[in-house]
Order: sequence, then structure tokens, then C-alpha cells
Amino acid sequence: MSLSRSLRFPTALVVGALLLAGCSGSDQLKGTVVQDGQGCVPSVAIKTTDVPTITKIATVPKKVEKKDLTKMAKGCVADSTSFLTLSLVGATADDAQVFTDTFAGKRPVTAKLGAGQLLPGLETGLAGMRVGGRRQITIPAGDAYGKDGNFSQGIGANKALLFVVDLVGVTPKPLYCNAVTTLPSGKAGAGKPTTVAMPVEAPTALKKTDLKVGTGNAAKKGNYVTVQYLGVACSTGQQFDSSWDKGEPFPITLGEGTIPGFASGIEGMKVGGRRQLDIPSALAYGSAGQAPIGANEPLVFIIEVQAIAEKPPVTTTTTTIAGSTTTTRP
Repeated sequence: MSLSRSLRFPTALVVGALLLAGCSGSDQLKGTVVQDGQGCVPSVAIKTTDVPTITKIATVPKKVEKKDLTKMAKGCVADSTSFLTLSLVGATADDAQVFTDTFAGKRPVTAKLGAGQLLPGLETGLAGMRVGGRRQITIPAGDAYGKDGNFSQGIGANKALLFVVDLVGVTPKPLYCNAVTTLPSGKAGAGKPTTVAMPVEAPTALKKTDLKVGTGNAAKKGNYVTVQYLGVACSTGQQFDSSWDKGEPFPITLGEGTIPGFASGIEGMKVGGRRQLDIPSALAYGSAGQAPIGANEPLVFIIEVQAIAEKPPVTTTTTTIAGSTTTTRP
């Protein structure tokens, strides 16, 4: 693997089938007027303080039902090109037992329609909703967890679900990061982190947090540094790459060939040190993105430094032509 400026990652982003399984909540959100890709303003609303209540329903619908509790005539519409910020309460429809409530904490849900992050019925129910609106969405079991249920959330087989959702934001960049639920174990090497403490708000500037301080000389620009790393996308809370999983560390010359936030984030680290980097999209892949990383995606890395050398190793190439030997050095 080469973590180059174009950052060659695996061909597909690892995305959980259902984002809601590990989401925690949203406190009072600050209203901000933001021009987004649709040209509508504001694209962020102030969340109301009233927490919705859910009442069980007598009859489960055969298809997704939508009921606007607060309908907005203006404001951005939820679409597949933008990041949605959602505050919601979800419960089983027949007994109103709540299994997720983002109003109870500080982290709202960030999602994109069509990205496989949300339940199919929830995606259907959000279509056409405008920022500032509140909607009740009733989902039959076939558009929720079906016959398998989701026992980690206390949802049995063939359960219809009921959500009340506030659409707080429709923006070209994520406003918040999703929490990490699980990290793939796979062929992970010894020492791979078992979790990542994702920032609540999406980073807008590079943040370095030392989890463990190493020893010896600090890495500086131009040094040849060997690291292990783990990368998580802010908007999904899902791992997209890991050198631990590949079974080999990654060598980098600081200041050359990688995304700016990755290289500059390593500067100052020492051998044995471990650091978390919260990288804004402008110091990652920006508005263009780089598959599998989408446009305007902030990234979070855990970095561990294994070795530091002043300069990259010198390699030689020996070529024999017509009985004579020529050695070249890069």
C-alpha cells in the first residue's frame, strides 16, 4: 500500500449496513447560515428543545408512511449529494419501546442518502424533507431489520419501527462525525487500536492528540519515518484503511507525497509514540475526494511511529551491459 498524495486505499469503503446501530445523541445545536450546493439558505437550523414523544400505533402499514409534524415551506431539501444532520428518536411501533434517542447526548447522526448508511425505510421517509422540519416515519419490518431483527438494540424479528426525525442540516460538508461502533479485526497486527474516540464536531483545522509520547528524536520534515496507521471517515465512523490489517508498516518521507494533514500531523512524534490526527477535508482530499473517500470528507487517523531516520535509505541499481557494470543511485 502506498499512502500517496492520491492515497491508494482499498477499492471499497467499509460501510456498516445500518448507521443507527451505534449512534448516540444530539444536544442543542447552534444555528448557522450556510450556503450549500443547492444554493439554499439557511442549510442549518436551530434544533428545538422539545423532545418528541412516540406513541404506539394500532395498525402497522404495509409501506413506509410519512407524516410532517413541522413542515417547512423553504429551506434545503434532503438529497443524495449533501450531508444530512439528523436528530431522532426511534422505537418499535407496536409498543413504543425506544431503542435510539439522539436528543439524549451531544452527537447527532450524520448520513448521506443512497450511501447504505440508513435503514431503507428511513431513507424513503426522509425524501423531500426540508431543513427545520420534523417528520414522523413509520416503517414496516421489511424496510427495517426484517426477520433478523437487531437484538443488540432490543429489536425482535419482524418488528415495524417508528421514528420522529428533525432535519437539522443539509450541507456540502459534514457538521458532525459519527461514532465508531466496531473496527474490523480481520488480519490485524498486534497493537492495532480497538476503538477510536471520534470528535463530535467535524474538524475544521488539524488537531493532534498524543495518546502516548515516544522517546528519542522528534520527527521533522524530510525525515524518513516508518509508521502504523488506522484511518476512519468522519461521516460514517467506519474504518477505510489500516496498515495493521495489511501486516506491514508504512514508510513516509515527511513533506513528500502524502495528503498534507497526514504528513504534518506526524511531525514532532518520537519512536514508540501514538497520536490521533483529526484532519479537515481541506488537508485531506478536499472537494474532489479520492475514491473511496468522498468529497469534503474529514478524516481521523491513529498513527504509531516505529522508526525515524534522518533521510530515506539510498538504493542502488546495478545494470550489466556488454560486459560492463553500471551502478546508479537515485
